[in-house]
Amino acid sequence: MTAQRLSSLIGSRRQILRWFAAASPASLAACSRTTPVAPDATPPRPALVVPVRVSAGLGPAFVGEVRAVRRAEPGFAVNGVVADVLVRPGDSVRVGQVLARLDATPLLAQRQAAQAEEAKARALRDEARRRSARVDAAEAAGATSPGESGAARSELAAADAALRSASTQHELATWAWERATLRATIDGMVGARHVEPGQSVSAGTPAFAIDGTGRELAVLLPGQQRVSVGQAARVSRPGQSISARVLQVASRLDAGGLRRVHLSVPDDAAVGDTWAVQLTDPTRPVALQVPARAVVRLAAPDQGSVLRLAADGVTVERATVSLGQWHQDAVEVLSGLSDKDRIVLAGASGIQPGTRVKPVDAALGATS
Repeated sequence: MTAQRLSSLIGSRRQILRWFAAASPASLAACSRTTPVAPDATPPRPALVVPVRVSAGLGPAFVGEVRAVRRAEPGFAVNGVVADVLVRPGDSVRVGQVLARLDATPLLAQRQAAQAEEAKARALRDEARRRSARVDAAEAAGATSPGESGAARSELAAADAALRSASTQHELATWAWERATLRATIDGMVGARHVEPGQSVSAGTPAFAIDGTGRELAVLLPGQQRVSVGQAARVSRPGQSISARVLQVASRLDAGGLRRVHLSVPDDAAVGDTWAVQLTDPTRPVALQVPARAVVRLAAPDQGSVLRLAADGVTVERATVSLGQWHQDAVEVLSGLSDKDRIVLAGASGIQPGTRVKPVDAALGATS
């Protein structure tokens, strides 16, 4: 490269540097505005939210089991050996539907023998009736003695009694033979099966448990627990908490000093599910409650934090709360929240304040 060419390049570079040095900040800003900035394309993350709950002076929590209001436990009315079982737990059944059968061979033999005895007794009764009629006719004609007539009447009376006894035995044998087939007594769902083919069963032993219509929550409470029919309560399971009332209270304590109480529960509750139960306690003040898993404990034992939705309904913010009594799945909030707030049910330690979320109602599974 010649000296003249090198000098020309150096001069051009100096001119460019002088131009940038002389450029105004406004002109540089104008240049920067011409470059588009990519927006944040990160979609809001779904978050389960629940409303702050108002507890009407709730007492300690107990655990109850869902049962059907209308239930049946059909069993065979006669002894025998199970031959067939036609339904399983979970099957829907209708009134009169066959559930199981016993081996009816011995019962059928007894029925046939009783039927034969009845036929024999009827034939003897008919013969005695004819003999009595002949004796009565002879007596009327003066061709027989009064003693013979009396004997014929006694024989007829004995034959009538024998026939009645044989007929009764035939009816009982028929009844037992028919009871070898077990049928459903209510519409519902088979909740339990206690018999299997080849098993010997005794009369009156429940063979099935059938859950009919309606649902209730059965719970055992300490005998000293104050409870009355109509008393308000709260029943809850993960993701759902609803108001309930006491339907029935046992008048006596069981052997363990516990009292059985039945409470209302939604009709779609599954039989066998367990729900937490809290009865209202007039001696306790009204307080706010939140699910225990929504709370992050802080250093102070009565302090914690939760993530709640801000006024825009999609941005989360951290709220420090004062905590009261802890229950089985909830904790009382003494300050820091209102009954209008909605809080993130889980993940409060992983979601940063200011994060935009897509609220999902934890109880309904619906996006709000």
